[in-house]
Amino acid sequence: MEYRVLGNTRIRVSRMCFGALTIGPLQRNLSLSEGGRLIRQALEAGVNFIDTAQLYRSYSYIRQALSGWREEVVIATKSYAYTKELMQNALEEALRELDTDYIHIFLLHEQESQHTIRGHWPALEYLLKAKEQGKVGAVGISTHYVQGVEGACRYPEIEIISPLINVAGIGVQGGTRSDMLAAIKKAKSLGKGIYAMKPLGGGHLIPKQQEAFQFLLEQEDIDAIAVGMKNEQELRRNLAYFNGEALPEEPLEYDERKLHIDDWCMLCGRCVRACPSRALTETPNEIVVDQNKCVFCGYCGAVCPEFAIKVI
Repeated sequence: MEYRVLGNTRIRVSRMCFGALTIGPLQRNLSLSEGGRLIRQALEAGVNFIDTAQLYRSYSYIRQALSGWREEVVIATKSYAYTKELMQNALEEALRELDTDYIHIFLLHEQESQHTIRGHWPALEYLLKAKEQGKVGAVGISTHYVQGVEGACRYPEIEIISPLINVAGIGVQGGTRSDMLAAIKKAKSLGKGIYAMKPLGGGHLIPKQQEAFQFLLEQEDIDAIAVGMKNEQELRRNLAYFNGEALPEEPLEYDERKLHIDDWCMLCGRCVRACPSRALTETPNEIVVDQNKCVFCGYCGAVCPEFAIKVI
């Protein structure tokens, strides 16, 4: 496993980052033992970097995996908090649920531009104070937007960026794949640490995953890549890609994913407003899903008061 330092920080991470969204309740909803075991197997194979978020509700899986583990593991988490009080609660929750006194990386979740970053400044300011107190190692943002990366470049306080980028440009907002790569290059030149998300476009690129991973691994401006996985077969194949090894001979088994909306949907529209990929449209009679735009992040399901939306 190759390791790199994230930008100008001293945080050394494996190029493969375990994305903890997939195993949690927003997506596959694995049992605690199944999810914890999968993360532990990744750690045993040399992965030392885990990406999660307050929204994902996956802290318990990570705590389970780290029970008895003696080597350092870098955890990056995220929150939508926009005030000091909300961010304080988010940090305290992460520390408590992960059973730790230190979070290596804490990000503002899903920022769209310099304007949203400025709007979340009280939360970021709290994280900067937490960093001074030794509770947080580095701060930053995650984003699906080209303008989010460009906005982060304006703030020296932001050390880490997690942008959405993949070979097909699926889910990239505010521009093209080339625009996002140009923004990432600028951020890297400023010393920002970069770890990519959605390398397989939420699952759309699984049939072409060798090409998809190779594309990102060849991007020198990208330090690490967060990959979601739900079983041991996917873990083995992903490790082979990142280690430059021959792929397992077993045939790839995968199921076509889709976003499903149950018929008890109340048409409140919260899911439409929460979708970062603009894949949902509200009509007088239903919520329409553009499956080609959906990256299966599950953020829509997280805000549904009727639990009517799920990735299947």
